[in-house]
Amino acid sequence: MVLCMLTVNVCRGLIGLIGALSVVIGVIKVDSDYDNHGKTASPLGKLFFLGGWFLFACSIGLLNNQLSGLNFDIKAVLGIIGSLLVIAAASLSQEVMYKKNVMMMRFHLIFFIAAWVVVAYAISLPSTLVSVNQLVKFIIAFIGALGVVLGMILQMQYRKRGFDFIKTGELSLGDSYSPGLPLFTAGWLFLAFANALF
Repeated sequence: MVLCMLTVNVCRGLIGLIGALSVVIGVIKVDSDYDNHGKTASPLGKLFFLGGWFLFACSIGLLNNQLSGLNFDIKAVLGIIGSLLVIAAASLSQEVMYKKNVMMMRFHLIFFIAAWVVVAYAISLPSTLVSVNQLVKFIIAFIGALGVVLGMILQMQYRKRGFDFIKTGELSLGDSYSPGLPLFTAGWLFLAFANALF
């Protein structure tokens, strides 16, 4: 039984890590295409982004208590709902950014943060019959979610088509490979780590 739980946990951790890294690659590709070429649609970036989120959402909720791949409990439901909310918030924020609507960007940022709290809470719920302290997992996941959100905000400060572009319509000298990117990536690694814990 312990070996089976360990195997499931390792699988969940690996799937979550692959999903997290795929999301990071997708965000970099989408942001880079928009900043450097003005393309609002990056098929490859969206594929990595959505595919990564699919894997990460599955790793949160579908490998859990009953050691079954199709066990829909509260962790699975919250993991999927939280993931869909983050995807929706990120996509809507991107659209608002293209339209240069500062007020709506603030509203979507609040929505984005709230969605991340749901994901962090879902990650913190017990995933196997033997589990570490839920508060410890939530703190690690919340630090990860905070890193992702702050990384995105910091990244927007430095991008060619970031906050300055939204306000003035003029390109800045920045780049999508900004100081926010390491924080964003570290946040995702914290999330993947919290998700991999028992």
